[in-house]
Amino acid sequence: MKTIRIYIFLILVCIIPLNAQWTTFELDNVDSEDFQTQIEPFFNAISIFMTQHSLGPNNINNRISLGISYSQGLDISGKAISKDLIGGYPNLSAKVLITNNFTLNGNLNLIRSNNDVVQSFAIGFGLNITNKDVNNWRLSVLFAQLQGPGDLNNRSTSAIVFKEFQISSFPLFAGLCLNTYNVKILLEDRESIPKSVKGSAHHLLIGTHKQLAGITFTPTLQLNSKVVIFSIALSGNFK
Repeated sequence: MKTIRIYIFLILVCIIPLNAQWTTFELDNVDSEDFQTQIEPFFNAISIFMTQHSLGPNNINNRISLGISYSQGLDISGKAISKDLIGGYPNLSAKVLITNNFTLNGNLNLIRSNNDVVQSFAIGFGLNITNKDVNNWRLSVLFAQLQGPGDLNNRSTSAIVFKEFQISSFPLFAGLCLNTYNVKILLEDRESIPKSVKGSAHHLLIGTHKQLAGITFTPTLQLNSKVVIFSIALSGNFK
């Protein structure tokens, strides 16, 4: 029965991205008079998407971790324009364990959204704040940049402090993320809207790990005041 539940979970993980639309980066339909209020949930979602951290457990025997993740956003602000823009966002990730408690982290994305080719990348580091075999406090920091869409560019910084723990031997982690962004608006024919927008996408997160056949599955829920992001990451460790 346990094996059947695992297979059902894996099937759902594969089906959800296929049924979801990619995030859209075209801002032509946003109301100029209320631009920043309408677009804030979208900017929050993009900043969280492009700074997806590698939260899987470190492995001292296999120092290199490679993975892929998919994030799906949901606007909870009630702004209709953001619901039309926010969709799904994939990432490729890599993590290298340098010492027992320090990693170099990064992720990379390249997708086509309508007529735009969108690319983003992030680099940063991870650190075990405590030095225990299990249930550590951990820190992860990423510096990210998104470019390619014709309407905007984005620079974001994200820092997560989270705690690993267990409930009845079931592994969990939970923490707080401080996320800031600086968006450059490239719409030359819309003089009434700002040329840049700075903001924050601070949020809470909770997730778990599940290992199957050498692959670590890491579902994560990120809760922001404007958006909710669900992510699923698959990663493997190598020497």
